Amino acid sequence: MRRPFLRILLGWLLLAAGTAWACRYSVRDTGFVDLGTETYRLEFSGADPLATIYRQAAAGLLVDANIGFFPAEPGPDAVPALTLRDGTGRRLELASGFDLPAVPAEVSRRVESVVASPAREEILRESLRSFAVVVLVEGTDADATARAVAAAERAVAAVARLQPAMPKPVDLPAHLLRLPVDRQAAERILLWGLGLDPAPAADPRAAIVYGRGRRLGSPLEGALITRTALQERLTLIGQDCECDLDRAWMQGPVLPGRWDVGLQQMAANTLGFDPENPMVRTEVGRIVLRGEGDRQRQRPTGSALALGYTEESLDLGDAPGDDIDAGIDPSLPPGSLEDPAAATSETPATATAAPSDRQPREPAVAEGSPVTLAWWTVGGVLGTALLVGAWLLLRGGGRG
Repeated sequence: MRRPFLRILLGWLLLAAGTAWACRYSVRDTGFVDLGTETYRLEFSGADPLATIYRQAAAGLLVDANIGFFPAEPGPDAVPALTLRDGTGRRLELASGFDLPAVPAEVSRRVESVVASPAREEILRESLRSFAVVVLVEGTDADATARAVAAAERAVAAVARLQPAMPKPVDLPAHLLRLPVDRQAAERILLWGLGLDPAPAADPRAAIVYGRGRRLGSPLEGALITRTALQERLTLIGQDCECDLDRAWMQGPVLPGRWDVGLQQMAANTLGFDPENPMVRTEVGRIVLRGEGDRQRQRPTGSALALGYTEESLDLGDAPGDDIDAGIDPSLPPGSLEDPAAATSETPATATAAPSDRQPREPAVAEGSPVTLAWWTVGGVLGTALLVGAWLLLRGGGRG
């Protein structure tokens, strides 16, 4: 009785091992893992007693934040200043001279504003509940902004219909966060963290954020904000992290902010694994930081079907904000759009981008494409082969 039971048990174990060849994590999952590379410096240049006030405020308010405090002695003629700097050297001056708070209560409010803001808190909250967050920074051009809003809404709705078929479905669709012009001054750290110029612009701008505030790819601006571009990028978030992708898509900057124990626990409960686990961080770090895609593959033209472009009949000419409004043929396969960084000049806020923040190639494989399905097929075939081989081996040993 023991031998048949052992055979069945071994068979199930081998079958499970075969299916485990597929990646455990989606691209969305990787965004919740701290890779230890996204840190900011809050630099204060000034003498005591003001330096002591800022150091004490930072010691209590920067806990659980990806921001460290670094005091610096100013020169004899230097003006005291508070500056935020990222790992690439990009800097944002927050206050200087007479605009620099000196009262402890005001200093605490200023330091807290570096860590958190209403829009950043909404992004972190919704990234836990929703598929992703589309941040739409409205422009002063009302017509261009209306087209961008319509394109974003249509992209979110289209991807929502595809989410149940993704490897790790998420119940809620992507969350659209609109940032009007009158709120942008208060969210200048958010805009700077997204790689945008904090000053209001005529054209709308958009960025996709997922996980614990990680930006996907480069921001889009003006006529480049189309349903096709946004839908393609959103679909990428639902793919397996081990698929044939340029890893630069998963190496975007993380917004400056606080990720406390409460958010960490919510992420663990939602994802089904603890993103702070050292083994998880090591595995995801190996996947994300190992470089660009293993092989350069041309996206099959049939991958447009995987993005749902033939699931409904649309009169694109009547819908504002769609691809036809931007002069883009909606029948083109995804990935045919040029990278926005190649079509627009850099803003002052992105002039010193890091190599890790380079603009990635368009996604090489769409969810549900033949390459992705092939990996699942290979895993199943290998698992079956192992099962049959072990079964024959045990059967032959029993006869002997």
